[in-house]
This record gives sequence, structure tokens and C-alpha cells, in this order.
Amino acid sequence: MASLRWARLGAFDAAIPAAMAVVAFAFLGQLGRPVGGLPFGLVWIVATAAAVAVTRVRAAAAPVSRSWLGLVLVIWVVVGWLLFDLLLWQQSNHLYDFNVYLGSAGRWMAGGQPYMTAPVTAWPTSAGQDFFLYPPPLLPLFGLLSKLPNQPVALAWIAFLVACAYGSFRALGLGPIWSLILLAFPPVMVGFESGNVASLTFLLFALAYRAGGSLVLDGLFKVQSGLAALWLVRTRRWRGLVFGLGTAAAIVLVTLPVVGLEAWRAWFAELGYRAQSQPAVISMFGFSAARYLPGAVFVALSIGAVAAALLFSGRRGLAALGLASIFVSPSLWPHGFVFALPAVLMLQSGAAMWFVLGAGSIGPNMWLLFYAGWIAVMAARRLPDALHPMAGTDGPWPRPTGLRLSRRGAARAAAGGPAVSGAAAGGPAISGAELPARR
Repeated sequence: MASLRWARLGAFDAAIPAAMAVVAFAFLGQLGRPVGGLPFGLVWIVATAAAVAVTRVRAAAAPVSRSWLGLVLVIWVVVGWLLFDLLLWQQSNHLYDFNVYLGSAGRWMAGGQPYMTAPVTAWPTSAGQDFFLYPPPLLPLFGLLSKLPNQPVALAWIAFLVACAYGSFRALGLGPIWSLILLAFPPVMVGFESGNVASLTFLLFALAYRAGGSLVLDGLFKVQSGLAALWLVRTRRWRGLVFGLGTAAAIVLVTLPVVGLEAWRAWFAELGYRAQSQPAVISMFGFSAARYLPGAVFVALSIGAVAAALLFSGRRGLAALGLASIFVSPSLWPHGFVFALPAVLMLQSGAAMWFVLGAGSIGPNMWLLFYAGWIAVMAARRLPDALHPMAGTDGPWPRPTGLRLSRRGAARAAAGGPAVSGAAAGGPAISGAELPARR
């Protein structure tokens, strides 16, 4: 089902125009918004047509294997992302999360309290008055940053987050061009615009397949991200677990004389205060499932999500824990859905993947990333098709053996020989024409 081969009508792939239509419907609320004085929908169509025309002219000189209809789908989705990003940056109150870090850590540096001291009934009046959420070892870092000139620090912080996001996509096995394109993915861009640490935590997650200890360090930022460290136990990667625990313990011990035990007590107390505040300030839930479920049901389903993820091992297991970390988040914002990307990239069908990344890129539709991610994790493993950004590999965190198989298939096809067989590659036959060279 996930491969969408049933949607092919001979040489025509009906999934592609269907995906474009659903993506347009998902952006329905954006179509009338002004972009440069023109409606979003009109600019979207014109910009897509222009980009397709330019790409087709270039393709005539250097032919590519992707069908023109598939090319239209990719450009349609990416242009939609870029226009939404443009509107996002035209709003005010940028870098809210980063200013929360600086404001609360600055209070701590001045002898004040960075954490909540009681439940609240309304949002703080400004980012500078908001409360620190992360564990105390991060207070000294942001405290020092709060003493530096704001503009240079803000620009450096955004550049750092962009570098982290790009590095995470490269760690997943995406090529340089696709890694740059995914920087425009709205949940990623929301993280840049707010200055949230999500790009850094996702980088630690993406690095974990080959450097497992980074999963433990994720817990120093967000507890739900640290749950993925269970993958190290599931896969018996004891060295990575010990290294991660040792590094985290060292960070805690080094910063303890600076922050003191009182900061740790205040942080634990704040977690309770935030839980008590959320029913009074519903927007504090964000997109979290906890907003709609009774507390006991949310906890039970969260345990079930983690347990289901632990049924899988290897790359599937790590991607599934990324999905579980989304569900268990008591407060969930768009940048949290980035953790669904490894699972979504496991879809074999490029049309399906672009449909999910397009339709699931904004608003409550982002939960589509979560559901489609589970389908991808459970689906039979097959090599990505030619429309997929990971074509030429065997999926996220590619194995060298899978890459060699793909390149061998390309070489055979170029020489007029048979393509890699489904039995050899773990999926359907893939011809060399469907395997563009990876850079």
C-alpha cells in the first residue's frame, strides 16, 4: 500500500496529480494571504510554472531521469514552503524562544529566578518575562550569551541553528542539494524563526545511528527527546550508552557548583507548575495530543507509543522513537514534528513522501507526518524510487552495502545489463536510469 504502485495507470502515475491536489487543499487557508500584493495562490501557481519552465530548459541540455510530472510535484511543494516561510518572516516578534532563553538566564545571572515559582493563568507579557524550560546545566551558557550584544548574538544563533539542521539532513544520508531544500520545510523554518534549540536536538538525534551517545545528551535539552536513548538499550549499544551517560554526568557535575542544587529543585517544581498551568492557558499545549486527551489516557498512550517503537530495531527503531517523542510531548510546537522526518523518508514512493511533506507541513496537518511515519516504519523495506530525495541509497542512515547495490544496478543498466533485482536489494527492481548520481 505504501509504495503506491497500485496508483499507476500504465506509464501514468495518478498519485502525483492527486498529491498536488491534496497539498493545495492543505494550504487552503493560505491561498488568499497577500504575497507582494498578490494572493498566495496566484503567486504559488505562477512561481511553480516559472520554475518548471526553467528546469525543463536546463533538463533539455542535461536530461534527468525524473518525469516532468514528478518534477512539477516537487517544485509545487517546495514553492509552497518558500512562500509560507516568507509570510512567516514578515510577521513580528521573531526569535521568541531564543529571547526566552536569554531573558530567563539573564534573570538568573542577576540573582533572580529563571523558572516558574507558581502556576500561571496567562502568557507572560514578553519573551524576556517568560520562564526557562530546560535543565539547569544550560543556564550558564545562555546567561553568558545574554551579556553579549543582542544583534550579533541573534545572527550567530540563527546561523548555528541552520548549520545544525543542514548537518542533520546530511547525517540522515541526504545529498547537499536536498539538505539545502529541506531547510525550507516549514517546521524546520519555524524553529529558525523562533530561535528554538530544535535543530540542535534533531542533529543529536540524527547523529545517533553512528554516535549513539548523542541520544543521551538530547535529554539535557528536552526530556521527550532523551527518551530515544532507549534505542541504545534496545540495540545493545552499551558503549554509546556509557559514553552518553558519562558525558551528561560530567556536564551536570561541572555546572553543579555554578547553578547549585536549588536550581535543580526549581526546575523539577516548574515541570509540575507548567502541567497545572496548561488547563488554564490552553495555548501552552501547542499541538500536543495532551490538549485533547484526559491525563491518564495521554500517559497510557504515550507509554504505548514508546513500547511500540521498541518493537523495532536498527534504523526503523530509531525512526519510530523519533515518532514516539512527538506524541509524548506535553507541549508540542511545529519544530517538534521535525523528528518525524527520518520515518517519513523511509517511504519508498517519492510521490507519497512529497505528498506527506507538502500536506503535512503547516498547522494541525503536521500530525500527518506522525501517522505517515508509522506507516513507513511498518511497511516492507524497499529502495526509494527515482522521485525520492534518497534515490540511490537504501533510505535514511544508508548502509554502504545498500549504496553499493544501487550503484551496481546503475552501472549494469548503463551497460545494458539487468537492473538490481528485488530479491538482491530487498525491494522491486530499480533501473540505473532511476538512480541519479549522489554528490
